[in-house]
Amino acid sequence: MSPDEFMRQYSDETCELIVRVGWCWAKGRGSFPQVGNLYHAKARFDRALDVQSNQIIGQGMFNWLEWLTPKHLLGHPYGFAFKEDHLYRVLVRPALANAADAGKSSSYYVEKILEADVKEPRLDPYLEFASDFCPEEVERDILVENGVSAGANVHGYFRSVVRYLAIADGKDDQPRTCVGRLWIMEEARGGGMKTQLSELGAYRVVVRERKEDPTSLFLVKVMKKLKDDRFEPFRQEYLKPVVIENSLGTFTLDRRYDWYEGEIDYLGKACSVMLNVEEGSTDASAALAKLEELCADLPAVDHAARAYAADEMLENASDWCEEELTREEFMERMDSPCINIATDGSVGFMFDDGGMFAGHVITVDMAADGTFEGTDIAG
Repeated sequence: MSPDEFMRQYSDETCELIVRVGWCWAKGRGSFPQVGNLYHAKARFDRALDVQSNQIIGQGMFNWLEWLTPKHLLGHPYGFAFKEDHLYRVLVRPALANAADAGKSSSYYVEKILEADVKEPRLDPYLEFASDFCPEEVERDILVENGVSAGANVHGYFRSVVRYLAIADGKDDQPRTCVGRLWIMEEARGGGMKTQLSELGAYRVVVRERKEDPTSLFLVKVMKKLKDDRFEPFRQEYLKPVVIENSLGTFTLDRRYDWYEGEIDYLGKACSVMLNVEEGSTDASAALAKLEELCADLPAVDHAARAYAADEMLENASDWCEEELTREEFMERMDSPCINIATDGSVGFMFDDGGMFAGHVITVDMAADGTFEGTDIAG
C-alpha cells in the first residue's frame, strides 16, 4: 500500500478528541511497519471524549491513533511522543470504516497533538473517583486497622483502601468508634504505594468525605502519626480475644475478616467453619443458628450438597479426569468441606475435589432457605 492509498482510508474532515492512551511505543518494543518509505506508527486508547458532541466514545475497546512519519534522528523516533496512561487533546481524522463498523474498534489519523496532560474527570481515573467525594477538605484523627496493602493499578494510579476503627473530628476531641474506609489513590511510580500506614496506628489526616457516606474518606494527605494515648482503649478492645464456646466447637473472632473461625466434627472428620458477622460487630448469633440447623441433620445436608454438585458437574469432571465417572463415584470422591456461613444465612461449602479437578476446590452455594443455587471450581 502506498502512502496515498493509506490516507484515502480516512475522512477529509477533522475532529477533536481527548483520549486516554493505554499503549504506545517505548524503547525495546521494536519498530513499526512501513508504508512506502514512511513508518506506520500507532498508539492505542480505550476511552475518549468527543469534544464537539461531549460524548464518551470507544469505551472498553482497543481504538487506534495512527500516523505516518519518517524516523527521526533527534527527539521521538516516530513523531508524536505519547505516554501511557496520560490524556491528550488531539486533532484527528476518523477512518471511513468507523461509521460502517459502529460498536467496534475505531481508528483515527493524528494530525496534531493540541494539548498534553489534559485534566478531564470523565477520563482521568483519579478525578473520576474523587468526584464521588465532597470538595471540602477536613482534618480527622483516625485509628487504622491494617497497613496499606499493594494497590490496584488503575490506568496509571495505585488505589488502595484501609479500614479504620475509630475517629476524632478535631485535634482535641475524644475519638469515637466508627468503622469506615480510608481510600488512597496516588500516581503509580516505582514498586508500589508511597503512602504507608502501620497496623493499629493513629494518624492525623486531611480527607474528603464521600457525598453519600461520610464514613468513607478520600485521603488528601497524611499530616503526622499521633503518639497520644486517646486511641489506646480502642487498640486494647480490638486486641482482646473474642471467643464463642458452643456444643459444636470453639470459635474465635478474626476482626480483619469479620468472621469467627473454628472447627466442628463433620461426620467423623474435622471441618473448618467461618461464621460471618456484620462489619465491626461481634454478634455471630445468626450464622451460629444456621450452623446448628445444618448440624441437626448433617448427613442429609451433606448428601444433598454432594448430589447437587454431581448433577451439575459430572460431565465436566469426566472431561478433566479423562475417565467416565458415575454420579456415585463423583459424590464419594468429594472430601469433607470447609463451611462459610454469611450473616443472611446463606452457606458456602468448599469440598476437596478428590483429584477430579486437578486439586481445585468444588464450591456449592446454598441459599438461606436451604435451596442450592450454584456450584463451581475454585482455587
